[in-house]
Amino acid sequence: MARPPKQRLFDGKPLPDNLYPDSRKRAGHWRYRKPDGKYRTFKADTTEAIRLATDANKHRDKAVQLQRKIPDRSSLTFHIARFIDWRQSYDPTLEQKASWRNRCGHMHNFGDDFTHTAIGQITLDALRPWWEQLTYHQQHARRAEFNKLFNYLAGQGLTPSLPYNPFTTADDRPRLMERAKPAVKRQRLRLNAFWAIYNLAPKMGFECLQIAMGASLLTTMRRGDICDIRLDRHVTDNYLRKTINKSDAQKRSMGAAHLQWDLNKHPMLQQIINRARELSLQNYRCPYLISHTPIIRKVGKTKTHFAQVTPDRLTKIFAQVRDATGLFKHLDEDQRPTFHEVRGLASNRLDESGHDIKQVQQLMAHTDERVTRGYQAGHGTHYTDIDISISDEILGGKF
Repeated sequence: MARPPKQRLFDGKPLPDNLYPDSRKRAGHWRYRKPDGKYRTFKADTTEAIRLATDANKHRDKAVQLQRKIPDRSSLTFHIARFIDWRQSYDPTLEQKASWRNRCGHMHNFGDDFTHTAIGQITLDALRPWWEQLTYHQQHARRAEFNKLFNYLAGQGLTPSLPYNPFTTADDRPRLMERAKPAVKRQRLRLNAFWAIYNLAPKMGFECLQIAMGASLLTTMRRGDICDIRLDRHVTDNYLRKTINKSDAQKRSMGAAHLQWDLNKHPMLQQIINRARELSLQNYRCPYLISHTPIIRKVGKTKTHFAQVTPDRLTKIFAQVRDATGLFKHLDEDQRPTFHEVRGLASNRLDESGHDIKQVQQLMAHTDERVTRGYQAGHGTHYTDIDISISDEILGGKF
């Protein structure tokens, strides 16, 4: 007699046949296996996902009338594409910016989430559940561009069910509220941990991580800037020249931080770039400083060469090697240092080398000295010598 299948549980609730958690482990996302063996991904909480799957199982052997897709001109996706074209026609430099590519990705995903809602029927109540399942950082990354998007849509008379722009920052109008910024829980990356991760990386097949960590430590660049560096564009005449992405997005080209390193004066950085060139040849002449040949070779909206390492991929590689060192196994996942902490360590090392805060601030492309000091804090307690005291005459007495 065959053994009955083991009951599958999620959050203590039994899952019906053909319902599975999201393969990418995204919260609130599920997969339903269709009769043809393919999967349909959808968003719902656990209770709703179980209900939908149970109902689908009842009609599994029957012809099901699929939900009609909204005609293109009534869909949000159609008008998002028009908005993107309009924005790029007014500012052709946007297409060269990594931040713009990220914003376009956010808008396309937003359109996909509302595929079956006509644009004229989108309300604040319909948007709120989608908005509130995002983290603070996800909300913060979307608000500014989505504000422009809905101003554009309103100007076209396409959102009659929205009396106000839901992404406005004005407090006197109904809007989508942004989450409070969470307190930073991550530990700083200490120098010994940096070298433990660095030395383990090639043993796990990730020499690209060594190059990324070395470049970030010597330049203080963020992961997005590091992954954006091309050997054929940014490394010329024995100089590394890079316009910092975040500074460019905030200040536009004229006011952005344009930094360069004379490689004759920075031999360690020159050594890392030479290693990157050698690795590029191994990775099918990938033009990027950070390259790694993946198991699945593909390009798309975020990759122009299959061996290019995206910022998100770099974060995952770093986390994989970091956890393999065993140095942070006593910490929760959100407390372990990420690749971004290499930047904080770089700032601390420059401080320890005796460099002036203004010099470090310029290198890190910070507009405020306090931000730079925030990166330098947390690496240990520094005591300031105090040379002033209250004189006996002013004190007016003795202890």
